[in-house]
Amino acid sequence: MQELIIYLLKSSGLIAAFYLAYYFLLRKETFFTSNRWFLLTGLVTSAVLPSFFIEKIVFVEAPKFVPNPIINTISNSAPTTEIIENSIEIDWFQIGIYVYGIIALLLLFKVLFNLISLFKVLDNKQVLKEDKFQFIDVNENLSPFSFFNYIVYNSSLYSESELQSILLHEKIHSTQKHSFDVLVTNLFSVLFWFNPFMYMYKKAVTQNLEYIADS
Repeated sequence: MQELIIYLLKSSGLIAAFYLAYYFLLRKETFFTSNRWFLLTGLVTSAVLPSFFIEKIVFVEAPKFVPNPIINTISNSAPTTEIIENSIEIDWFQIGIYVYGIIALLLLFKVLFNLISLFKVLDNKQVLKEDKFQFIDVNENLSPFSFFNYIVYNSSLYSESELQSILLHEKIHSTQKHSFDVLVTNLFSVLFWFNPFMYMYKKAVTQNLEYIADS
């Protein structure tokens, strides 16, 4: 368990470092695709690098043993009874592990619930296939979105010119597989829910994907 805590702390530190590097050095740059790969590389590095460590062996000279003289004493006093009080110690470290696991599990269920809701939207809908895209025109009042090759929208909410612009925007998301970035950052948000930099990192990833599609 201690190794898990050390790993999470090291990974959190790397996530913070990559986010700060992006925020101060790359955020205002217009190389959005390069920024995308930088942010993804930061997450992968933060997950992999802490698992590697250098083991340093230090040889310590054993202390010299000096025998103590044995003194035999005879006590004429009556034996006494020692009462030891047992106190209950709270293992806060173990409690912290349980709290981390419960919250991470709840957040994971939330991600799975969102995916199930998404598949329900896609299920039993009329699909219009065009090249590698699959368009789904729904009746629900929802914002247009793409999920890999699926592009979902409500054509009744937009004019023809607006709809064409929206579809072109979503085609970029679909072609460049931006859904992968969103899934990865969601999983990292589950594992590193305690790290405030992770939420800012997730927002940076989402904003940069929109910049790519807009450009």
